[in-house]
Amino acid sequence: MPVPSPARQTLLLFLLTLTVLLPGIWEATGLTGKDEFFLGLRTPMEMIEGDHWLVPFLDGAPRIRKPPLLYWATRISYEIFGISLASARLVSVLFAALLVVATAGIARRLAGQAETGWIAGCILLGCLGMASEARRLMLDVPVAALSTAAFWSLLVWLDSGKKRWLTATSVLLAAGFLTKGPIVALVCGGGCLALLASGRLRLAQLRQQFVPLAVHALLIAALAFPWFFVVRALYPDAADLVLADELESRRFFNFSPGILLSLLNIALPWVFVFIAAAWASWKRPVPDRLLLFWFFATFLPFAFIKSFDRYLIGSLVPLAILVALALPEMRSRWPFRLGLLLALLLGAGLAIFTFWFGLGGWYWPVVPALYFVWAWWQQRSIGHTLAAPALYWIALLWGLFPAVGVNAVPDSVRELGRTRDIAMFDGPQPALLPILSQRTHRHYGTLDRHDLAELQALTALVFLESKDAPRFQELVTKAGFRARQVDSYQTLASHGSGLRFAKVGATLADWRKAFAARDLAALMTTIIWFEIDES
Repeated sequence: MPVPSPARQTLLLFLLTLTVLLPGIWEATGLTGKDEFFLGLRTPMEMIEGDHWLVPFLDGAPRIRKPPLLYWATRISYEIFGISLASARLVSVLFAALLVVATAGIARRLAGQAETGWIAGCILLGCLGMASEARRLMLDVPVAALSTAAFWSLLVWLDSGKKRWLTATSVLLAAGFLTKGPIVALVCGGGCLALLASGRLRLAQLRQQFVPLAVHALLIAALAFPWFFVVRALYPDAADLVLADELESRRFFNFSPGILLSLLNIALPWVFVFIAAAWASWKRPVPDRLLLFWFFATFLPFAFIKSFDRYLIGSLVPLAILVALALPEMRSRWPFRLGLLLALLLGAGLAIFTFWFGLGGWYWPVVPALYFVWAWWQQRSIGHTLAAPALYWIALLWGLFPAVGVNAVPDSVRELGRTRDIAMFDGPQPALLPILSQRTHRHYGTLDRHDLAELQALTALVFLESKDAPRFQELVTKAGFRARQVDSYQTLASHGSGLRFAKVGATLADWRKAFAARDLAALMTTIIWFEIDES
């Protein structure tokens, strides 16, 4: 296929990424998670409401568990485009576009061929992890994008010797540090280790560049560290508590074999093609072995800490480039067919679910699935091979999954969110009410007499899941108040991952009851809201 020049390729891949990832980001019942709807979406809203810039706030307290750059960027998007799901998730999609074009740029540099860059970028776009995580306002795609772009500019500097590219690397690493802290070093640092291990970069070269490297290391520190010093000075007790909690929650040096399933999830359907390419890489030229080393440098650390699938987004970069190098010569079809079958099973499961319960949307993936089978079962042109999975994920994540109705909020409740003060207790539910009503709304993990008096004075409504009602009533009664139930509704609600939408404690019997009756009521979460009165 004709391959555009590097500059034109970068522009086309950027626009292609927007075309692939933007559809569906505005869907209120699309894929989400607690880190998005509870933290990512609400924090910039409270920054606007309280006019906070330097230090983000959430629920009246400084939000310093993570650095602020993503919140700053999202606030800017809110200010320009208005507060909405689309304006928030646009930030993540733009970072995803940077990740794709940086991956393509690295591929061109390492392989010496523009075609490899184009293929690598399209492979990355066809991975389930990119299709899902880039449509959510989370930290993982942005930090992977900044780290990957930093490695790209570092390669340009090593090839050209022009200091402006080393400066670009420093700025990108500092921005990544202000996004998610030291993890920004993983993709870029893993790439550097791979260059050293393969002999493409030598320590003697680095020693010769000691002065510019030292100066730019100071530049990184000057850009990245001041915010942390300011936070430490303003909130010393909170900063110490956050650091202790973060270290404890990561569970360092605990082996996590589930990371292999995480890779299967985020790299579907390309994961088996990658395994075949990795197996053959030992007999291939140096770039292949370099990329395999780079992949393990980004992947293995997560086998020894508590990890989520999305942490492996950075590992998709060397994976995509290695597959891009091997793809034109790969003849065996079993890796393609196995990845295809697993992807189809995922889509078929969701389609059967929506069809059985009369939710609609089951027809969305039919044509893309047929095209996927045609393109992957037998060998076709590279263009079809690259396009099929990307189109399939669009159908699943834009058309099919939103039809399930996860986190659906009745119009009457949305109107309450716009016109009344809302408190969310120990949930938080309704998950997306803040972004839909364009108001942050306060979340309470517990309630004391002062909180309840304030809520009563505001005539606020308190929303919670039915399972939390006994604890809520106990706290209210103990504080000398009375909670009067106003109304309730039922919905499928997010609990953890995107596919965990059944109520907490749902049993196999509940699932059987739902399927037998073709009624989702047995799986739905009941959301109740109360008014607070004096006892």
